[in-house]
Amino acid sequence: MSLAIEAFSENVRRFCQWSESEQHDVETARQLLLVLMQSIPYLAFIDDTTGDLPDYPRRGYEGWKMDHKNFSDFPIQYYRQVFAPCDLNDAPPVIGDAHDDLADIYGDLWHGLQALDCGDGKYAVNYWRESYFQHWGHYASAAIYEIDEYYRITHAERPWQSADSSGGRNNV
Repeated sequence: MSLAIEAFSENVRRFCQWSESEQHDVETARQLLLVLMQSIPYLAFIDDTTGDLPDYPRRGYEGWKMDHKNFSDFPIQYYRQVFAPCDLNDAPPVIGDAHDDLADIYGDLWHGLQALDCGDGKYAVNYWRESYFQHWGHYASAAIYEIDEYYRITHAERPWQSADSSGGRNNV
């Protein structure tokens, strides 16, 4: 397995562990989502022309409901978003749900992890890459935007800023 795939799968494990935990803070969510999104370009599609699609476990609707409920402590839930930013035909904003977004991201990443843990790295990498462009990447991008907006509105400590010696704030 390449270093890029090893690093990505380790970050998937970290995100899944965080998702399964009892505490879901904004800062950890931001860090984990950014590192996952940053890694996608390094996951090359692996040609797997066996024809048969394996049937690895998925979260399913009942699992998603449990996951959504588990994220109830996440301090952001509803937000406005433009669902199709490239559609310039005055599509109205929609209401996003951060708990739903995180549960969907977790479900996609968890499914690929099941394949990887069964020894099918090709399926896992291809699934993570394709599902990023088709599903979880959209939710991850929306989550990053809403988290950054949450920081802006609440004036919370931003990890990308540090105090200078005069006590002011400088961008790093």
